[in-house]
Amino acid sequence: MKLISLKICPYVQQVRVLLEAKNARYEVEHIDGGNRPQWLMNASPDGGEGPLLITDEGEHLFQSDTIVEYIDDVVGDPLLTGSPLTIARDKAWGRLASDNYLVQCSTQRSPDEATLKERLEDLMPICQATERQLKDGPYFHGSGLSMVDISWIPLLHRTALIEKYTRYDFLAAYPKLMDWRHALLDTGLQSTSVSEDFEALFRGFYLNKETYLGRLVGTRSS
Repeated sequence: MKLISLKICPYVQQVRVLLEAKNARYEVEHIDGGNRPQWLMNASPDGGEGPLLITDEGEHLFQSDTIVEYIDDVVGDPLLTGSPLTIARDKAWGRLASDNYLVQCSTQRSPDEATLKERLEDLMPICQATERQLKDGPYFHGSGLSMVDISWIPLLHRTALIEKYTRYDFLAAYPKLMDWRHALLDTGLQSTSVSEDFEALFRGFYLNKETYLGRLVGTRSS
C-alpha cells in the first residue's frame, strides 16, 4: 500500500496511526500542498485535500474514515468488532474526532486571544461529550486500543504539542481527556505516524508570529 498526502495533515496521520498500530507494510509519499500533481487531482474527487491510498491492487481510495475502515478489514485483526450496534457506535465516536480536525486546525491558527476563545467554543461540545463517555481507561474501551483511539490520536497529539510549546492546554478543563491523551501518547503511535520534520513544520505553521499561540511560545514559565 502507498499513502499520499501532506506532512502535517491530521487525516493522513489518522491513517498512518492505524497502519503503525497494525505493523503494516506501507509507503508514504508526501506532496507539496501548493503544487498538487495533476494525477492526484484526477484520482481524488476531493482535489487531493486529504490522503489518498493506493491499494496493493492499484486501486485508489480517498477520505480518511473510509481508508481506515478498509485497512481495518484487510490488515491484521480488526479493531472494529462486536455487534453491528457496537461497531456503529465506534465509527461515530471516531468520526466525532475526524470531523473536528479542521475545527482544531482553525483554532490553532487564531490570530488573537479573542478569536482563539471563540473558536474553542466549537470544540467544547465534543470535549464535554467525550469527557462524560470516558470511564476507567486507559483507552476508550479500557485496556485495548480501539478504532476510536486511533481516530482521536491526531487531535490529542496536537493539543499536546500546543501545551508543550505554549503551556496553553485546550484540554485543561477535561481531566479524563488529559489522562486519555497521556495513555495514547505513551503508545508512541503519534511519533511513528508522522514524518521526522513534522514537529518543526507544525510549529512553523501554527506557532508563528501570525498566531496568538505562536506569540505565547517562550513567554510562559514551565
